[in-house]
Amino acid sequence: MKRYFFITVLMTMLVSTSAFSQRPGEFRGRPQEDREHQMHLRNMELELQEREAELDHHRRVQGLGLEQRSIDLEHRREAQGRPACCPHHRKGAMLPFLIVCFVVHILVAVWVYKDIRRRNSGSGIWIVIALLTGLLGVLVYAIVRLGDIQQGKSSK
Repeated sequence: MKRYFFITVLMTMLVSTSAFSQRPGEFRGRPQEDREHQMHLRNMELELQEREAELDHHRRVQGLGLEQRSIDLEHRREAQGRPACCPHHRKGAMLPFLIVCFVVHILVAVWVYKDIRRRNSGSGIWIVIALLTGLLGVLVYAIVRLGDIQQGKSSK
């Protein structure tokens, strides 16, 4: 965008200087002045091209600097470890929790089994419920068992 602006300004300067440099009817037969004028214009064009090349170089250097910074940030993040928000990193933290839950379900099912055998009442369905639901199943079993104990006391 700046390039077109500079070219437009340069062309405006050229047209205006050539239009006003000679008077109407005056012969333009000064080759030395024309050559100097052309040299001056050529120098201006070269200067403009140099500035454009310098700006382009500056933009590329800034772009490379930004890329380098982003690469450095990625390396720092990798060195610190991945953030905890990543789902594949939570799996490692979930494994001990799942093992504890599995052990609790097994222990609860064993307790229900022993309680059923000790009391000689109940069915094996409570073992399956305790194994599948864990503490919630044991809570329901305990409530039903309390109801059975109270019915046994009231019937005697």
